[in-house]
Amino acid sequence: MRRLFTYTIDPSLAGELAVGSRVRVPFGPRSLIGTVVEWPAEAPREMQGLRAIEAVVEEARRISPILLELTRFVADYYLCSWGEAIEAALPRTVPARSRRYVRRAQGAEPGALPVRATARRALLQALPVDGTCVALAALGTAERRVVRALEQTGLVEVLATPPAAGANTVESRGPRLTPRQAEVLSALAPALSASQFAPMLLYGATASGKTEVYLQAARQVLAAGRGVIYLVPEIGLTPLLLSEVSQRFPGQVAVLHSGLSRGDRYAAWQSARDGSRPLVVGTRSAIFAPLPDVGLIVVDEEQDGSYKQGETPRYNARDLAVVRGRMERAVVLMGSATPSMETFRHARSGRYRLLRLGSRIDGRPLPTVRYIDMRETYREKGEVTALSRELLLALEECVDRGEQALVLRNRRGWAAALFCPTCGERVICDQCSVAMTWHRADNRLRCHHCGLEHPWPATCPSCGADPLKMLGEGTERVADEIAQALPRARVQRMDTDTIRRRGAHETMLRRFQRGEIDVLVGTQMIAKGHDFPRVTLVGVLSADQSLGLPDFRAGERTFQLLTQVAGRAGRGERPGRVLAQAFDPEHPLLRHAATQDYESFYDREIEYRRALRYPPLTALVQILVSDRQAARAADGARILIDALREAGEGRLLLARAGPHPIERLRGRYRWQILVRSAGRRRLVLAVDRALSVVEGKVPRKSIQVDVDPSSLL
Repeated sequence: MRRLFTYTIDPSLAGELAVGSRVRVPFGPRSLIGTVVEWPAEAPREMQGLRAIEAVVEEARRISPILLELTRFVADYYLCSWGEAIEAALPRTVPARSRRYVRRAQGAEPGALPVRATARRALLQALPVDGTCVALAALGTAERRVVRALEQTGLVEVLATPPAAGANTVESRGPRLTPRQAEVLSALAPALSASQFAPMLLYGATASGKTEVYLQAARQVLAAGRGVIYLVPEIGLTPLLLSEVSQRFPGQVAVLHSGLSRGDRYAAWQSARDGSRPLVVGTRSAIFAPLPDVGLIVVDEEQDGSYKQGETPRYNARDLAVVRGRMERAVVLMGSATPSMETFRHARSGRYRLLRLGSRIDGRPLPTVRYIDMRETYREKGEVTALSRELLLALEECVDRGEQALVLRNRRGWAAALFCPTCGERVICDQCSVAMTWHRADNRLRCHHCGLEHPWPATCPSCGADPLKMLGEGTERVADEIAQALPRARVQRMDTDTIRRRGAHETMLRRFQRGEIDVLVGTQMIAKGHDFPRVTLVGVLSADQSLGLPDFRAGERTFQLLTQVAGRAGRGERPGRVLAQAFDPEHPLLRHAATQDYESFYDREIEYRRALRYPPLTALVQILVSDRQAARAADGARILIDALREAGEGRLLLARAGPHPIERLRGRYRWQILVRSAGRRRLVLAVDRALSVVEGKVPRKSIQVDVDPSSLL
């Protein structure tokens, strides 16, 4: 429902209300919380029937004029309601009793507790020994009772607010800048001091020193009394970065991402809002950080798909950074070694300023890249294997030298699928039209789309034959095979299955940084943003697997992932190398990735996009129509297609209309409609008109609209 509602104001509330206020209002038979977004230019002619605002509530979550303007843009551009956009910008409320924090008292030891005090001992052991606070909101009811008992004995302290991050640390100035970094900062300085909108792309090889440029630019902006938003694509990139940022700017850093407890997120939001912590580090939702005056927005790894929200409102934080930068008169500094096609096209055309960092710091060479032809491995062994002999030998030599290695396999689990050698069918999820993945550690088949789980089937679900066979490999199996082949190596796996516990990803990264892990096997979360000087070898499995996906961005994502993971090698004193396994090692895209030649890749890819009329040369909207009945999904899609043709007045092109490549997801059948146009505004308005036309004919909840989709799968 994309409408605004008008209410009357009781005189007793007039002094409390302002644009951005959160209020409780009657809505049908219920009372709901809403936001005052504007005053009508004039009173409605018909006042009868208007209902009154009941109360002003949640004043701590009042939204600022800038964020109100930004959320209005989100609603209009991404075709959601203004209310949905506002809720995405606000933290969830936290009960007052939970807005407190607990930390271990100085010198507190679990041994001081009685032997039978197991609950108190366990909780005390779980608290950080360095005195870091934990929000009470992150603890369960039983744990909060234990906290009270520990507080009475003086073993923990309960605080109303957490101490400022890094408050007791000595400020670090950072390393001396290279000549090229100094040149880039000199080019940035006028825009940083002029308080004017300036979008820029910082383009440089992996390990060329982009992070240091970000931090030095942030120092200039903070010194001028303005705020900084520093975006990273994933939670996994924040722990080590946050440690560095906190040392540089003690007491000034707020952290915002979905991995925080409700209380921690709320406290960070408030500290940004009141200006006490003017540097916000976070993932995509941090673009809505309520800093009162933003002078710099950094978007690190701007090409990353994680900046795109996967649910309503489906915004892209990188693009919103540019929108907010214009509103705030701020510098927007986007950085990448493999920029998105959209951003690099803007940089080449002059819409964004292009800043080049060039080669690695201290002239360190890029890693050498060799592709291992897995067709030869197959001919030698007579079967498809996860690890070639050459890669295993290289891993063994790396470990023997006391160095570290990363192995990328962008798939979780033990086996990618189970299949029947009798009928050839795979075991498919009951709710989704995808194969289920075998997880040996849990002894379960799991769907990575809906989460449905099954035990190993006794017989084939399709023909009843026995036994079933495993097909393909995931990180679980790869880590096991490396550990079996290299018994002296300390092998660890890092994927969403191994870092579910809060803080687990940070613990694992720090262990790897300290050298307690020799070989780290993982999904794409190990591929970007990390700086581990002892890593000299990177192995990539199935390097060409994603090239065949039915998505026009498949080549771009493959190039970016290979370049980013290759960039983890050789960042210290010793040179690095990459061994990438592929069944089509001569593919031109893989050759560009081997030399990290982004501009040659871009020139080739842009011609492909031009020929097929895909972004960034056109605007694209993806619409999914879904229903639990396949026929109703198809009927709804056809009604919407007719409305789109009429609304587009011949200026829209239906690039695709048919069943989605993953036709069934979470029990719903899906039709995919791709609409494109040379004009982005014209396209969005036409889709909006078509949605209005089909209202009442096709259930709105069955229609999902994604403007500028980052993936078609």
